Amino acid sequence: MPTDSSIPVLPDLAAYLFARREAMMNTWRLACDQDPMLNTAAGLSREEFNDKMPTILNVLGNRLRREQVEMDPVQLASEHGLHRWHKGYKLQELLREVGHLFRGLASELQTYAGIYPTVEPVVLTKAYQEISRLHQEVIEGSIVSYDELARISARERVDTLQTALASMSELARQRTDMLRTSSHDLRSSFGIVQGAAFMLDLEQQTPEERSRLLDILNRNLGNLQAMLEKLMNLARLDAGQDPPEITRFDASELLRELAQSMQPLADEQGLKLLIDGPEQLVVESDPVKIRRIVQNLLVNALNYTQEGIVSISWSTENDYRWQVSVQDSGPGLPHQTLQVLSETLKPTQEATSVFESQQSTGSLTNTATDNPKNAAGSGKGEGIGLHIVKRLCELLDANIDVETRTGQGTMIRVRFLMKPAKANGA
Repeated sequence: MPTDSSIPVLPDLAAYLFARREAMMNTWRLACDQDPMLNTAAGLSREEFNDKMPTILNVLGNRLRREQVEMDPVQLASEHGLHRWHKGYKLQELLREVGHLFRGLASELQTYAGIYPTVEPVVLTKAYQEISRLHQEVIEGSIVSYDELARISARERVDTLQTALASMSELARQRTDMLRTSSHDLRSSFGIVQGAAFMLDLEQQTPEERSRLLDILNRNLGNLQAMLEKLMNLARLDAGQDPPEITRFDASELLRELAQSMQPLADEQGLKLLIDGPEQLVVESDPVKIRRIVQNLLVNALNYTQEGIVSISWSTENDYRWQVSVQDSGPGLPHQTLQVLSETLKPTQEATSVFESQQSTGSLTNTATDNPKNAAGSGKGEGIGLHIVKRLCELLDANIDVETRTGQGTMIRVRFLMKPAKANGA
């Protein structure tokens, strides 16, 4: 479906909306959950709730970039309306739900204008026109034909199957691979430290050369300390020496304070750190472990993103689960990290994924003096941190989704129980 040639190319706005995709979907869900006129949505999982909407938003991105649109938004909206009919939605509920999504899109344009005040008014005007156009197409496909779809018999969608846990032998192999990679990283850093120390001992070094060598020495000593601390934390978790301590607390307050504490790092890296979530979210879990999980994800995202945006968002999924997501516009997870974690943290590829196509296949670089923001391959220590996240999530009965694409970024979503399994009667 070709686009109107009069629409200007808007790559910056399209990239911004893509980087904000996960936060927008969470904000949409929150608005629907808080709407007293919407009752059916509360019982839907994230996949069921989002349904075709991420793909419909991709159509908007294609049009803003003046790219060829291969998917028909009217047809997608018709399929979405059929899905809602199967889930027992009333026409009024469907109408209000779609309205919340497009009001959220309009709000994102206002946020974009605030972040980039030099944007031309015509850019925002054309963007509003595209959003209005897409809204009308969604109404045509998903709402106007809703009564007709309600009379058509259709098969219920197959529920998304959760990835089966790998066997103990496979987990052991993956752990061995991770430790082998960590050992190589440690040896590389030790070699650089020894070389820098030797060069510092030479009398013919100039002050400038000594300063450069000291910088290399300090940086790699910091890398060594961080990696050793991660390995020790992982060893304590594996030994069962860090059991969960369950208490009732406000997860929104904890996550907001954590994200705000990361603002100096974001400023230092020249990144926009955006925070989205309800003002209050009371849960029963281990606040220390949840903080460690999200802190690992945020630090990785901020350290390995070259430019653009890092978003953290959280919301309730249903009466039993809540979720926190960290999405970045970085280079994507390196190939070796994906290989080591291919079963432990299997990347999500489903109809509601933020990234629609294949995962990243970047190469791994282990040069200790490289800037970690240079490429997708600069994953030193990242695999250990994700293993720690995985072990902490196992202790809290949490699930992890990973989506990544080379050159566009990574999204990691963690789903927690609102209460421990025993408290929920499981």
